[in-house]
Amino acid sequence: MAHRFSSNTSPLNAAVGTSIPSIDDFSNGFTYESHLGRFCKNVIVVSARHPHSFFLQTIDDLTFSDNFFSKMNEFYNRCFDAQRLVISKAALRVNLCCVARDEIESDVWNRAQLLEYYPESDQCSLLLVDIGTWQECVPRSNLRHILLPFRQECVRSVPCRLAGIAPAKTEKNCLWNECNITDAIKTFRNVIDNVPAEVEVLDCSPNGSYFVNLFVTHDTFVCVNDFLLYHKIAIPVDDCKTLKPEELDPTTHEPFLAIIHEFNLQGELLAEELKANQRQQKEEQRKKHEEQQQCQSNCRLPCIRIIDIPFLSDKKLIFARYNNWVMLPWFSISDLFHPSLSENTIERFALLYKFSPVYLTPLNNAVLCANLEKYMASINDNRKTSSHGYETKIALYSIDCVRKLLLNHHFVNEFIFERLDEAREAEMKDDQDFWEIPSQNQLLMEHKKLNEESKQSQMAVLKSHKDRLEYRLEQTKPSDPNYKSIQSQLMDAVEKLSIFSNDSNSSF
Repeated sequence: MAHRFSSNTSPLNAAVGTSIPSIDDFSNGFTYESHLGRFCKNVIVVSARHPHSFFLQTIDDLTFSDNFFSKMNEFYNRCFDAQRLVISKAALRVNLCCVARDEIESDVWNRAQLLEYYPESDQCSLLLVDIGTWQECVPRSNLRHILLPFRQECVRSVPCRLAGIAPAKTEKNCLWNECNITDAIKTFRNVIDNVPAEVEVLDCSPNGSYFVNLFVTHDTFVCVNDFLLYHKIAIPVDDCKTLKPEELDPTTHEPFLAIIHEFNLQGELLAEELKANQRQQKEEQRKKHEEQQQCQSNCRLPCIRIIDIPFLSDKKLIFARYNNWVMLPWFSISDLFHPSLSENTIERFALLYKFSPVYLTPLNNAVLCANLEKYMASINDNRKTSSHGYETKIALYSIDCVRKLLLNHHFVNEFIFERLDEAREAEMKDDQDFWEIPSQNQLLMEHKKLNEESKQSQMAVLKSHKDRLEYRLEQTKPSDPNYKSIQSQLMDAVEKLSIFSNDSNSSF
């Protein structure tokens, strides 16, 4: 549980009562107050992300905790006019100061600042100011307006960073939060966890973070800065207080708090990772194209299975057979939710939890892509496939990713989870009966009929793609760096169209 702070001011005492004092809807941040001296012996570590982002608090400040937070908790737990404090969608904005229910203890409330709102899922990302960390996927229903006296109480958790060091091993950005140095961060957290601490303040950054030397006592008195250097987890550097443009608020030109900048940076790194994954996926699909096409043409099993969900006649589970995997297309996943989730929301969730989607195109799997487009059109929600340049792409997600997403949104439909378990077992055992259940014979015939009806559509897609490439090749000079790439794509398209035409009498 987070450390709390208290205040004995009269406005705060007046906040707990039968009526609601003034609500603060206009503030864009909290006031941070540091009681750290040049050298302070009695400090505790409130939270720690990595050596350049952790929060300290003096023991003296800790003594203020019980009164302030007990009054705030009492108010939000017992307020008779609580409905007035619920934050509407219209009131949400970036940097809004608010109060959020704790995700573990429902009767505990944390002061927070809104970082981002996701309307598709009605969830938020918050900075928990007194704890010194952010929290994602927080339901809007857990937020409340903050009262003026609660907002005016200063934040006594002090943002700090170890002075004179940088990570010894990084990929490119020299940042501690890069994924390849998690062991180093774990070591740092273990060293400072639950031990007496002292701090020497050396300087302060314009963004409010203090450059410090941190000391802890285990069997001996240890300087954490020197410990990381000695074990080659960090390297010595000269600290820089000059902020980069991206560390400033583009509207006010004031510095972001370091932890808010890190949150923004994580989103940028996630976007870069998405692009890298897409490039890698496209290359892997190209290399395996011939093998996939041969496997698909030889296989007589249907490539799709559709299951009606009881009591939800308009909802269906659509499973796609991709190589040896059983996967679900994004639009089928989206349709399980109300309101439906956007394609970007599902993709962002998958990458956040390290699930890589598979992207289908008419070139890497024409049959499956065309079938999914047909079923996608049958879902009456006006969805369209994603178009990237000249290619149509449909994202597929693994069973584990879908299960994680459903659990995150507190799904309770056991039928859906049972069907996911069956699909997972069929995937592990390569069980072809999963696709040929007797009770599904009529559905399988419908699949075959749909495949036959979509044949001309698939050929039209390939021919249209070939025509575009021919036009681009005519408009491109041989000296252009893209000329050979376009020429190669055109040859591939012609070959695939020829194979597809010759196989027009084959079964799907």
